[in-house]
Amino acid sequence: MAEWGTVVPGAMDSSNTEEGLLLARLKRIENSPSGYYLVHLHLSDLRKNNRQSHFVQIAARTFDGVVENHDATLFPLTNADLVLICRDVPVDDVDNAVDKVRSLFSEDPLTAVDDTGFEDRFATWYDLTNSEDFAAFFGIAADLSLEAERRQEEAARLKDREAALGTPLEPKNLSDINNKLIRARVADLMGNQTCLLVRSGGGGEVVFREQYISLSKVKERIAPDVNFFASPWLFQFLTEALDRRLLSILSQQEFEDVEDSISINLNIATVLSRDFQKFHQAVGEKTDKVVVELQMIDVFADTKNYGYARDSLQERGYRILIDGLTASSLYYFDPAMLRSDFLKVTWNQDLEGDNAEEQMIEMKETIARVGKESLILARVDTEKAVKWGLSIGISRFQGFFIDRLAQVIGSGKSL
Repeated sequence: MAEWGTVVPGAMDSSNTEEGLLLARLKRIENSPSGYYLVHLHLSDLRKNNRQSHFVQIAARTFDGVVENHDATLFPLTNADLVLICRDVPVDDVDNAVDKVRSLFSEDPLTAVDDTGFEDRFATWYDLTNSEDFAAFFGIAADLSLEAERRQEEAARLKDREAALGTPLEPKNLSDINNKLIRARVADLMGNQTCLLVRSGGGGEVVFREQYISLSKVKERIAPDVNFFASPWLFQFLTEALDRRLLSILSQQEFEDVEDSISINLNIATVLSRDFQKFHQAVGEKTDKVVVELQMIDVFADTKNYGYARDSLQERGYRILIDGLTASSLYYFDPAMLRSDFLKVTWNQDLEGDNAEEQMIEMKETIARVGKESLILARVDTEKAVKWGLSIGISRFQGFFIDRLAQVIGSGKSL
């Protein structure tokens, strides 16, 4: 039966890491290696921007068909590498999956194969029936296990440091925090950030104003001694509670009087909830004035419900924005498949780094695919970022610099 290597959390023991499980599997195979081979994908050697966790997760899911239909085990290692152990699996099936992963990272130099076709730094194959191959990889696996153990120790130290930031967010205090959040006054903690259409000749036009509740201020008011970020899963629940408060506050305004469009960043679960239906009733016929922002991580984690939520919202007149994209992430999938109205790409200094010219060419290609009206450059803190965006055809921006620019435009001052 095919299986996945799994992490057992909590113990300070290398046998509870993927690397430890991999070593244990190799030891079991050693005395009877007939039919076994493995492929080691060196994703840890990708450029930093390319080995983000969501990209690695997408790469791992590429092997689902092999794992489900054959005697194969995938080990997603803590350093981002992937190791697939196979027994009597057609090589072509695995090779096709490896090629798909290679294509995901096709812009990274690691995926290039030399002219002879023999040197491949991206993927290494081992015939475990061959004693030399077995010994070579077993040594590599042992080293990887030691590295994983060191990472565990560092993670434990980090957890201790985080504990110093406050009591970890746990189920027992989450309920209390949620009750406080329901009762607490938070309308005064609301903020907004402008997305502006900037014209190269000067001036601008508001695309929308993103509405949000300041999480840091909420923490200060209702739970100053709790570390909200100790558990990503409980934090997700907390953000859904904040979504509900945000919708409740916005539902009280008269949308007939709204001049500029607004945007709200929600979880997919919130969009499908009764709270959103109540908000929809308050919006009435002004749905064209509301942009619903969804995080890319949320979308990839729940593609089925994303499709349903997107279609439902767009049919009613709302516009959809996918947030949390980076310039690199746009190279690994066709953003048009999301069928959203906007894509928000985060600005960072890497866009002007060593590969600036290459990045610019690729961003222009992305703009050509999705349309310049769809792309928003976010976290824009400097005029330099605006000039960079304008130079490649982006005209919609959001960030602290844009807030200041919007104030200048609104006051009628000269730019």
